[in-house]
Amino acid sequence: MITLWGPEGVMIYNDGYAVIAGKRHPEVLGRTVCEGWPEVAEFNANVMRVVLAGQTLAYKDQELVLHRSSAPETVWLNLDYSPILNEAGEPVAVIAIVVETTEKVKAERWQAGESERLRQMFQQAPGFIAMLSGPDHVFDLVNDAHLKLIGHREVVGKSVAEALPEVTEQGFIDLLDGVWRTGEPFIGRGLQALLQRTPGAAPEERFVDLIYQPVRDPAGQVVGIFVEGSDVTERIVAERDVRDREAQFRTFAEAMPNHVWTARPDGMLDWFNSRVYQYSGAQPGELNGEAWGAIVHPDDLAGAAARWSESVYTGAPYEAEFRVRRFDGTYRWHLVRAVALADAEGKIGRWLGTNTDIEDQRQTLQRLAESERRFRLSQNAAGIASLELDIASGTVIGSDFFWQLWGLSPRASEHISVLEAIVLAEDRNVRSTEETRQNGTAALKVDYRIRRPDTGEIRWLSRNIEFIHDADGRPVKMFGVVQDVTDRKEAEARQNMLTHELEHRIKNILAMVSAIAAQTLRNADLETAAATFSERLRALSNAHDILTRTRWTAAALGDVVRSAVSPLPAERIAISGPDVSLGPKMALSLALAINELGTNALKYGALSTETGRVTVSWTIQEDATMLWRWSEDGGPPVVPPKRRGFGRFLIERVLAADFHGKVGIDYLPKGVEVILTAPAPGEPAPSRLQ
Repeated sequence: MITLWGPEGVMIYNDGYAVIAGKRHPEVLGRTVCEGWPEVAEFNANVMRVVLAGQTLAYKDQELVLHRSSAPETVWLNLDYSPILNEAGEPVAVIAIVVETTEKVKAERWQAGESERLRQMFQQAPGFIAMLSGPDHVFDLVNDAHLKLIGHREVVGKSVAEALPEVTEQGFIDLLDGVWRTGEPFIGRGLQALLQRTPGAAPEERFVDLIYQPVRDPAGQVVGIFVEGSDVTERIVAERDVRDREAQFRTFAEAMPNHVWTARPDGMLDWFNSRVYQYSGAQPGELNGEAWGAIVHPDDLAGAAARWSESVYTGAPYEAEFRVRRFDGTYRWHLVRAVALADAEGKIGRWLGTNTDIEDQRQTLQRLAESERRFRLSQNAAGIASLELDIASGTVIGSDFFWQLWGLSPRASEHISVLEAIVLAEDRNVRSTEETRQNGTAALKVDYRIRRPDTGEIRWLSRNIEFIHDADGRPVKMFGVVQDVTDRKEAEARQNMLTHELEHRIKNILAMVSAIAAQTLRNADLETAAATFSERLRALSNAHDILTRTRWTAAALGDVVRSAVSPLPAERIAISGPDVSLGPKMALSLALAINELGTNALKYGALSTETGRVTVSWTIQEDATMLWRWSEDGGPPVVPPKRRGFGRFLIERVLAADFHGKVGIDYLPKGVEVILTAPAPGEPAPSRLQ
C-alpha cells in the first residue's frame, strides 16, 4: 500500500511496497511520485489528475518498465487507486493498493508457449545433450551445443570411439562403460577434454561439467546413457586468470608502501598485506572480519564503522580519515579508501582498500593553517586593509576590513569621491586628488584624519600606495594598504606628557625611599635596619608591580592586599571586600602599611602562634565612606607599645593622609585592630591577580 499526499503526490508506503520498489527504496520515500519514478512520470501524473478529481482507477496486469535496480526491467502490476478525502469531503491524497503480478504473468506466458519450448528445448539447450544407446555407446541424438563442442562432426549412428577417436585414451569411454555396467550415474566437473574440433588440427583443450545418467527399459535394464553437460572452458580459464591476477595483485600489494586490504561483499575484511601487520604488530588473521576495529582510535571507531557500513550497503566508494594504532601504541592519522569491485551486472564481488599514513601531512597542514591563522590575526591586529583604485573610473575596491576602517558597510566597490568626502577638510590637501592620481604625483605615503560616518568618531589613517603603469608609462592603477594609526598618533601626543610624568614619579619614588631609609635607620642597629629596610622596599616593589600592570593609572585594592600579605601564611589570613580602585599614592602607602602590620603580627601578634588568624576586610558605606579593617585574633596577650615607631607613623600619618581619612589603632585583648575610615576611592577596579 502507498499513499500519495498533496497535489505533488508525496510517497509514503509500507514494507510491502518497499519490496516492490527494490533498490529505489529508501531513496523514493518522501519524494513526489513523478520524481521518484521518472520513467513512468506520465502514467503517474494521469493517476494524480484523475483521482484527485474524485474518481477511482484500476489496472490489471498493467505493464510498466521500471528502474528498480541497475537496469530497467518490465514488471506487471495490479493497481487500484482511490481518493483520500479531508473533513470537507475534498480529495487531498491518493491511496493505492499495489500487487506485483510479474511472476504470474510470466508464468502464464510461459505456459502458453510450453509446447514450443519443449520442442525447441533439446536443440536450444545451452548445455550439450546426447543420447547414447547400447554397450558401444552409439549416438542416437545430439543437440546443437554438443555439435558445437565437437566441431560439428557427423556422429549420429556412430559409437563414441568411432565418432570421437581422440577421446578413447582420455578415460571417457571407461567412464561410460562403468555407468553401463553398474547403472550408477557419473557426475564430473571441470574435466579436461582434448578435442580435434577442426579436421587436421591439433587437439584443442576444453573443460566440461557433465553427467552420465543411465537410461533403463521397463524391466530396469540399462539400455542407454543420457549425456548432459556444459562447456565450462571459459569459466575454468577465467578462474585460472583470476588466480593468476590474484597472485599478481598480492605481489603488487605486498610491494606497495601503503596498507592494502580486501573485504567480502558483506564488508568483512579477509586479507591484509604484510605492511599492515608490520605497522600494527598484529598476527596474520587477527584483524579479519570486524577485528580491524581493535587498532582504530576509540574516538574514531564509531564514525569509521558507520561510514563503512553505509558504503557496504550502498556500494558507494568509502573514504575516511581516522587514527590507527602502531605496534608501539602510537596512533597516526590515515586516509582510508576503498572501492567495490563489481561484475558487468553491478554485483559486488570484493572490496579493495588502502590505508595511507597522512600524519606528517596533517601536521604540516595544521602548522600551515596555524601559520595562516596567525598571519590573518597579525594583519587584523595590525589593522591593515588593502585597496585597489582604477584611476580612469575612480572605482575603489577594498578588503572587508578596508570598509570597516572607513566606517562603511562591506561592499564590492565605491567611487573615490565617497571616501574623499569622509576626509577632514583640514587634511584634504594631504590626500591624493584626481590630478595627482592621473599624473602619478600623489604622495606614496600620507597620514590624514577622517570622520567615520557610522560613529562620527575622528580617526587617523595611514595610506601607502604604489602606481601601476600601462605600456606608455601612464598610471592606470593604484594599489596600497591603509592602517588606522589613531593610537600611534595619540601615543606620540602623549609621549612628551609621559616623559614629564616619569621625571615627576622618579622624584617621588626617590623621596619615599629616602624617607623610609631615614625612619628605618633611626634608633636601630645596622643589621636590624638592613632587614627592615629590605622588607619595606619589597612591599614598595610589589605595589609598584601592580601599578605597572595598569600603567600607573589605578590598582585594585584586593590585588594590593593579596600582594602585600603574600609572604605571610595565606591559610591563616582571610581577605574580603568589593572591587575598589586605588590611585598610585594610595596603593603604595597601603602596601607599606600592610607590610608593617604583617611583620608585627608575625613577630609579636596573631601570626606568631599556631592558632592565630588575621582578617582583612573593607566595605563601602551608603554615605560613600570606605571602612578598611585589619583585625587580629588568637595571638598572645596584646601589650601596647611604649614608643611610636616608623610603622605606627606610616599607618597613622601617611596612610591616613594619602586616603584623605583617619586611622584608628586599638590594642584589644584578642589582638590588634586597625580601622581606616576614608572617602570611597574612584570607580571599582576588577582584580588583575589570579
